Amino acid sequence: MLRVFAFLHSAFNDWQPEYDSCSNLSPIKPTIATIASKMPLSADDPRIRILKTGFVLYYHADLSAAREFYLNFGLSIAFERPGVEIFFQGYGTEPYAYVARKADGVSHFGGAAYVVESRSELERAAAIPGASKITTLDAPGGGESVTLKDPAEHLVHLVYGQVEKEANPPHLPKLVVNYENEKPRKGQFQRFEAGPARVHRWGHYGVTYRPGEYQTMYDWYTTNLSLATSDVVHRDDEPITCFFHIDRGLEFTDHHAFFFKPAKPGQALGVAHAAFEVHDYDEQQLGHDFLTSKGYELCWGIGRVCVHVTQTAEDKLNIYSMSLGVKCSTIGLIQASLLW
Repeated sequence: MLRVFAFLHSAFNDWQPEYDSCSNLSPIKPTIATIASKMPLSADDPRIRILKTGFVLYYHADLSAAREFYLNFGLSIAFERPGVEIFFQGYGTEPYAYVARKADGVSHFGGAAYVVESRSELERAAAIPGASKITTLDAPGGGESVTLKDPAEHLVHLVYGQVEKEANPPHLPKLVVNYENEKPRKGQFQRFEAGPARVHRWGHYGVTYRPGEYQTMYDWYTTNLSLATSDVVHRDDEPITCFFHIDRGLEFTDHHAFFFKPAKPGQALGVAHAAFEVHDYDEQQLGHDFLTSKGYELCWGIGRVCVHVTQTAEDKLNIYSMSLGVKCSTIGLIQASLLW
């Protein structure tokens, strides 16, 4: 099964590639947690049971610039409070995938949301140290939420009770592809419509952590949430980056819904990126062409990210930059091809 993502990479803390070099990174190693995660979830599993990714929240110094950019990116507006906040949607069933709010000062990340199994999961989440009370979402689709704070002070929102909308797929073709010794497409042309890469839904995100806090972050996420290790990147035999999938027991889920990596020296903690699904590689390329035609600067790609990352999934990456007032943010497109 092919999964393709449009990739939003935020550099409110000035953007740099995920890794400076692959030269001293060790191959990804299987872990006991990876194997154990393919067992059925027990009824007494103490972790908060997650169903899927929900949405991401960003605060923008220049909300009008962000509005223009995300429409060019391929999202559409579900609901807007002019000058205050904008709820962007994809064509899937989620009420919205991206919330853009006006920042009081500098642009910053406001956290990511997971959808949980039931309201009782929200009640259990509210008992986690530092958690908020259950609050009503004043947003399309309604619902309720609880907000947690991880050891690096990144916000994690858990939501339940949203009313999903009817999917509105744009009827994109599933292309028949010819190979060197197998050519099923005969006498048929393939033609494409220029424009944004139409976004299906939000897929995954990642954050940074302080030096020496890998295990603290790992313990917090795997103890409190039903996230399980998919892959770990090591540097000099020390784990530095961890990719997590949503643990649904024997049910297959995307290879990663979340990851964390170390912040670079002198870099403030923040979001690494958030990634959005699109239809296929051609849609991804069309989005790239459209963004560059609008004057957004290509920062990196297309190409393989790093041998150790592409052992995890077949990745191709474009990244673009945009103005958000005080800082710079980047956006791009990523293709991945693995379920876990």
